[in-house]
Amino acid sequence: MDRRLLLVSLTAAVAAPAFAQQSNPGAGTSPNTTARSGLLGPNEMQHIQQTLQLGMVALETSRIALQKARNDNLKQFAQFETDEQTTLAQVLHTMMDPTAPAATGATTQSQSAQTGSSASSTPATAANSAARAPDSVLDTKGREMIQKLQQASDAEFDKAYLAGQIEGHRDLLQVQERYLSSNPQNINHVNVVKLARGQIKEHIALLTNIQNVVR
Repeated sequence: MDRRLLLVSLTAAVAAPAFAQQSNPGAGTSPNTTARSGLLGPNEMQHIQQTLQLGMVALETSRIALQKARNDNLKQFAQFETDEQTTLAQVLHTMMDPTAPAATGATTQSQSAQTGSSASSTPATAANSAARAPDSVLDTKGREMIQKLQQASDAEFDKAYLAGQIEGHRDLLQVQERYLSSNPQNINHVNVVKLARGQIKEHIALLTNIQNVVR
């Protein structure tokens, strides 16, 4: 979808100034300059972590739906969701680590293979590790949802997947709204969040329409 390309473009805008600041750490910056330069503050880091956690549930359950969903529209949605959550996760990882390769469609696994198994505990390293091992970022609710769908019968699956996706997307929307209402100063990050918010709203509307058909 076109939003995936736009997300990738925004990644470059976010990462470039932050990388420049990392390359010249001695340069003086005021708090406002830092906020607008692409560097991430506590609000941005919290937003990324929460979005990654909820997005991982949407991604993993959609991968299951690609195999088990019976409704064609639902299966198509699962493919969209898999593609977009993969891209969004790559974008957020790049925002956390501007020195990492930009999200160009390469899989997270291949990026992880290139970076090796560093013992560093930086946020970016933690995010990449989480992508390699989903259980490390999933909360109890997320793990239970994945297990429920894995065990669901063919007759039960579509309804269960739909209900989980609608609830998960509403939670994701709350995360975006909460960040945007926090008076954020990082303009590039705001742009990514607004794009994600629009995508989430569209998906909720689409899921609701499908739910009216899948009874």
